[in-house]
Amino acid sequence: MSFSGSKKSKIIVYPETRLLSLPSKGNFFDPNVLEMKKIKKVRRRMTQRYGRHRFIAFLQGIYSCHWKRHQWVHLEDGTQPCCVTGDQIFFPFLVAALCMSLIFLYMWLEARNDYASFDEFVYQFTNSWFFWSFFLVITASIMFSYIILLMIIGICLLTYGQQLHLHWCNKIGVLLVLSIGIFGFLSINPVYEEKWRAAEVSLQVTVPYIHFFGICVMVLFSWPIAIYFAKLNKTALVLMKEEYNDQQEVPVESRKIMKIRANQFVSVISFLVVLLIIYTIPLGMQSPCLRENKTLGPKPTFIGHRGAPMLAPENTQMAFEKAIEHGATGLETDVTLSYDGVPFLMHDPTLRRTTNIHEILPDFTDMPAAMFTWQTLETLNSGQWFFKAKPYRNTAPLTKEEEKMAKNQSIMKLSNFLRLANKENKLVIFDLYRPPRKHPYRDTWIMKVLDVMMNEVGIKSHLVLWLPGQFRADVQMIAPDYIQVLGKKLPLPDLLRMGIKGLNLAYKDMNRNDVKEYEKYGIFTNIYVVNEPWLYSLAWCAGVHSVTTNTIQILKKIKRPYFLMTPNEYMKMWILLDFLSAFIITIVFFFHWWREKGWCELIKKKKSPVFPMSGVTNIEENIEEVQKQNKDNESQEEIQVSPSPSDKNTGDYWDSFLEMKSQNVKMTRSLSTESVIGSNDDDLQGNTFPTNISKDTGKGSDEEEVLEM
Repeated sequence: MSFSGSKKSKIIVYPETRLLSLPSKGNFFDPNVLEMKKIKKVRRRMTQRYGRHRFIAFLQGIYSCHWKRHQWVHLEDGTQPCCVTGDQIFFPFLVAALCMSLIFLYMWLEARNDYASFDEFVYQFTNSWFFWSFFLVITASIMFSYIILLMIIGICLLTYGQQLHLHWCNKIGVLLVLSIGIFGFLSINPVYEEKWRAAEVSLQVTVPYIHFFGICVMVLFSWPIAIYFAKLNKTALVLMKEEYNDQQEVPVESRKIMKIRANQFVSVISFLVVLLIIYTIPLGMQSPCLRENKTLGPKPTFIGHRGAPMLAPENTQMAFEKAIEHGATGLETDVTLSYDGVPFLMHDPTLRRTTNIHEILPDFTDMPAAMFTWQTLETLNSGQWFFKAKPYRNTAPLTKEEEKMAKNQSIMKLSNFLRLANKENKLVIFDLYRPPRKHPYRDTWIMKVLDVMMNEVGIKSHLVLWLPGQFRADVQMIAPDYIQVLGKKLPLPDLLRMGIKGLNLAYKDMNRNDVKEYEKYGIFTNIYVVNEPWLYSLAWCAGVHSVTTNTIQILKKIKRPYFLMTPNEYMKMWILLDFLSAFIITIVFFFHWWREKGWCELIKKKKSPVFPMSGVTNIEENIEEVQKQNKDNESQEEIQVSPSPSDKNTGDYWDSFLEMKSQNVKMTRSLSTESVIGSNDDDLQGNTFPTNISKDTGKGSDEEEVLEM
C-alpha cells in the first residue's frame, strides 16, 4: 500500500470502537502537550519489541536449529512448560553429561603432575610416543565447554521467554559426551587407578579456588534466574488482579496462578540450595597450608628422579650432573642386571623407548633388557630418543654443546653412578629389578649389586638409602650402616622393629599427622614424584623432609608455599566473599522485581486506555459526543493519515508522528483503534492503526498489550 504526499484523508470514528485518550486542547488534539522524551523512549521500546531479535535468533539457531521467528514458541505466562516433553525426559542426560565432563576435566587438569608417566605408560602398549595426556585434556575441555554452552544458551532463552526445543543433533552430541566420559573412566581406572588420587590430594589446595569460582558462577546465573522469577511474579499479579471483584475482595488463587507460584518456588529453591552448598564447601576443607604463623617447617630437599629428565636424557651421566648442578641433595634411579652380571641403569623392562635398539637390533626390540650382555648394551645410544620423542612439552632449551653431548649419551653402569654420587657427596636411592627367569643371576642379583657398591666402588654408607625390600634382613647384616627405607606405610611398632629410618611414599599417601608422628621417632619421609609447584607446596606444609622430582629447576625457585594462610585469614576471606555475593544476588533479584513490578502497575490500573506515547488518563468518551464531533469533521482541516505499521515499519510510524507534532497541526481528539476509512486514495481501503501489526513487526496480541500499558 502506498501513500501520496499530496493526498489527504479525512478521519471518521466508529462509535462502537474503543477510543484512545490523547492530550487535547478543547476538542482538538494539541501535539504540544506531548513530551518529546516520552515519545522517543516509547519509540525505542516499540522498535526493540518488534525488531528482528538477532540475538535470540542466534541462540535459537544454535540450540534448536530454529533460525526463523515463526518457528519459535513464546511462553506467554508461567503456566506453559519451559520445554517440550522430549526435552523434559532428556534433561537428566544433559545434567549427567555436564557432571561427567566437569569431573573428567578437573581430574585431568590436576593430574598434570603425572602427564609424563602416563605417556610412558601408554607407550608400553602403543609402541609410539605421543602426548596422550595433553590430548585427553583438550578432549575433556571441548566436551565440558560444549555442554556448559548448551546450558547457558538454554537459560538465556528461558530468560527471553522462549520455549526450549533441543535439536536432535545436540542430543546426539550430549549422549556422545556422556559415553566418552563413562568409557574414559572405565578404561583408565583399572590400569591407572592410583593416578586419579592426584585429584583427591589436590582438593586440599584447590578448595578455596573452587569456592570462589562457584560463587562467581552463581552470581552470574542469578541474573537470568532473577529475570525469570520476576516475570513469573508479574504474570501472577496480573492474573490475580483480573480475578479481583469490584469490592476488592481477593478470591482463591486459580490453578494457573498456583502453577506459576510453584514454578517460582522450584526455581528459587533450587538456586538457593546450590548456592548454600557452595557457601558451605570450605567447612569440609582440611589443608596443611592452613596453619598459624611461624609453624612452617624447613623447605623439603630435592632428589633427582632419574637425574634431571627435563634437562637431559633420563638415567644418563648428563642427567645426574644437571640434577647436581641445580642443587639436588640426592639421586634416584632404577637398576637392572645384565646377562653377564653387570648392574646398569634402566627404568623400562625393554630397551625400546630410551635407546636406538630398533636401529641396531630391530629383531630384539621386545627382548627384556636384562637378557642383553653389557658388551651389547654399551654400544647403544641413550640420547637421540630424547630429541625425537620430546617427552616433555616444557623441556628447557639446550646449547649446541649440550645438545651434542646429550645425543652422544650411552647406558650408564651402576658403578659410574655410585662414583659420581660419592664424589659429590649425594644420597642415592634406587629400585632394584629382579632378572627374569632363565637369567644366570636371578637368585643372586642382590649380592651382585652389593658387591659393586661395597667392593668395587666403596660408597660411603651414610649416602645409601636402601629401598629394595627383598632379603632386607640379609642386607642389614652385610651392610648395617646403610639407611633402611621402606616404600609403604606400616604401623609404627613394626617400623621400629624392622629398623626403618625413612619412608619413600607416593604423594597420594601424604598425611601431615603421619609425618609428624614418624618424625618423633626419627623416621624421615620422602614423597615421589612431585613435579607441580602446588603439590610441592602441599608437601612443604605437611612437613615432608624431601621430594623426588623431575622438575628440580622449577621447584627450587619456590621461596614460600602457595596457598599458605592462617585459619583466621581464610575464615575472614570466606565470610566476606559469601556476604558480598549474597548482597549482589539480593540486589539483582530486587532490581528485576522492581523493574517488572513497574510494568505490572501500569497494566493493573483501572483507568481509561492510554495511548503509549501520551501518558494522559481519566478522559471519558461517549457515543453521543463522538457522533457530534463527527458532524463537525467536514469543517475541520483534513489531515494526512500516517501509514500504519502494517504498511511501514515501527520506526517510520513514529517518525511520521514526530513530524506531525513539529508542524503543530490540529487533529481530531477521538481516534479509532480499529480502522481509519474515507481515504481519497482509491487503493486505501481502510488504514489500520498501530494495534494491527503485520507479521514483519510482531503479533497483534503483543501490540494490544503495549497499548493497554
